[in-house]
Parts: sequence; structure tokens; C-alpha cells
Amino acid sequence: MGINNRPIEELDALVVRKAYYVLGISIAGLSLIMINWLGVSTIMFDVMTIRKVMLSAIYYVIPMATAMMGFAATQLPATFLFSRLGNRVSMFLGLILNGLSLIFSTTSSYHMALLLRFLAGMGLGLYLMPSLLLILGWWSIRGLTRWVQVTYLSSIAILMLTSSLVVIGITQDTALYLGVASLALAVLVLLTMKDAVIIKSVSLMAVMNNPDVLMISIAFSIPWGAYLSLLPLVMSMGNYLGVAELTAPLALTPLLYRFRHSLKVERRKVLFYLTMALGAVIMPMGLARAQLFIPVAIGFAFTLILLLTLYLVHELVSPILIAQSTSYLFTVSSIIGSIMGVVMGYVVQYFGVLGWVVTGVLIIISSLIYRILKITL
Repeated sequence: MGINNRPIEELDALVVRKAYYVLGISIAGLSLIMINWLGVSTIMFDVMTIRKVMLSAIYYVIPMATAMMGFAATQLPATFLFSRLGNRVSMFLGLILNGLSLIFSTTSSYHMALLLRFLAGMGLGLYLMPSLLLILGWWSIRGLTRWVQVTYLSSIAILMLTSSLVVIGITQDTALYLGVASLALAVLVLLTMKDAVIIKSVSLMAVMNNPDVLMISIAFSIPWGAYLSLLPLVMSMGNYLGVAELTAPLALTPLLYRFRHSLKVERRKVLFYLTMALGAVIMPMGLARAQLFIPVAIGFAFTLILLLTLYLVHELVSPILIAQSTSYLFTVSSIIGSIMGVVMGYVVQYFGVLGWVVTGVLIIISSLIYRILKITL
């Protein structure tokens, strides 16, 4: 009996099962990539086959900054790739690069390790938006596009939390096994998934020509770069609890998104005050006592900034450009954010406690961008 002759109810059930399969496999792949991009980049020197050495702050930040640059380098090219070849091809390539960067992450060469961090970033850039669009294509058939979009975007925040927590257990053998798993999953994605919707033309210029989206991306860059760079810095201090405190508030993402409409004030102003608050709470991080409780305040402020930024950008563009606008946001933010991370590493290294104050001032200055925006969403 051909598939076209099946009852409507049976076909509908098959579509639902396939949609759940696509969602599950996509999140599994994203998990492997986030563990590599965020987790291994945070502890790169622990995975490498080198002797334990005392390094200055900048050396711990550079791997994360390199991973951010790799992410930025493939975000926009990935949109062209999946518009021509389909989402699963881009996802396949992303998982391949991720697997290779994990398998060879035990290198003893510093420069090779940085190249592998760049490849890890490229893997995330090739995977993130195509996987989101693949999922949306399948779930739009059921009219649940908004639900699955929130689910997937929330999973990104949750995976940032879990990736930072599992770094303690990542060894050279673990990295190898995760790399092999990534390669195996890449083959599974290519052979068992199909594109429900393939976008034939990608209107990137519609997003890039929006000055408000550009300014919001620039404003978000400094908190984004400072937050990600904090993870390896705090880890290098041996403050594993601080790393958990930095990322734990991300678990509130689904709940906070649920009540996003409760804000009765202009979101632009909220982002302005939140960014200023983030800069203020990061200033005392150089003090030993502050490291016990300040990270959770930093994490909570950043979580709110991330959510409101995504929501604000998506409100400024057409719903069909959600993936493109998110891709553009992270491209701009990761380029500038990686520079911010390096600057942060240098000022902390050379100025100590004062370096954290300088970092906080830079974040506060970035909040002023919201004062010149004309939007009132």
C-alpha cells in the first residue's frame, strides 16, 4: 500500500513522529557542539597533552575568543549554503567540523589547538540556524512553529549551562568519544533527515539594512563577549562554583520568556538599565569575597539581556526573517565580542582588580547605544 493511499490520520501521525525525531536529533547534535564550543574552549589547556603550567589571564580568554570568531565566520555563509543545498547538508558539515576539532583537541601544539577552536566555532555557525529552520519546517505543518522555536532557543540557553557544568568531567578520552559521536551523528543527519521546507532565497539584506538591528547587535556585543570570556577566567581561578553561578540563571530562560509580555515599560530602556547593572556588578569580581556571590548576579543580568535582545530583534523584522536576524545578531556580536574578550583578558592581566573595573566601565558605555535608538518596542 503506497504512502499516498494511507488514511489522513496515519499520515498525520507519521509527520508528528518525524517532527519529534528531527527535534530530538537536532538537539542531540547541538549538545555535542555546545560542549565543544563552550566547554572545551573553556578548558582547552586541560584537554591538551601538555604539562600543567601557570598561564596569565589572556591565555585563558584567547581560546574562547577564537571559537567566537569561528562562529561569526560561518553564520552568514551558512544561510547561503542551506538556501542552496538544504538545511541538513549544512548541519552535516557542522557536525563533521565539530567531530574533527574534538578528536584532535588533545594536540600538544598551542597554535593547532587554536585552529581547532576556530573549527569548533565554524561547526556551531554551520549548524545552529540551519537546524532551527529544519525544525521549524517540520513543525510548521502542525501550526506549532512558535512553540518549537521557543523550545529550541531555550535548549540553547540550557545547553550553555550544562556545557559549563560538564567541563570538570571532560578528559582527553572523553573528547575523543564525543568527537566520534559527532561524526556518527553527522552521517545519521545526512541519511535519515529530509528538509520539510527549503528556503530558496535568503533576504539577508532586509536584515542588514535595518540600522536598529545593527545597533542592537553592537550593544549586545560587549555583554556577550564579556560573559563568555568570564567562563574561562573564573575557571582558571579554580572557582568552579562561580562557573555554575554564571550559567545557572540560564535555566530560567523558558519561564522568563513566558512572562516577556509582563513588562509594561519600554524594552529599550530595560536593556539600557540591565546593561548598566551588568557593568556595575562585574566591577568587584577582582575581590576574593565578591567571587562567591557576584557571578550569580552577572549570570541573571546577562540572561535577561539575552532574552530581551532576541525578542527585540525578532520584533523588528518579519517572522520569515527570524533565522536571518538571529544569525546577523550573533555574527556582529561574536566579532566585536571576541575583541572585547581579548581586551578584557589584557586589562585583567595587567591591572588586576582595576582591570575588572575597566571592564565594567566598557559594558556601561555600551549601554548608551540604547539611548540613541528610536524604537519603542
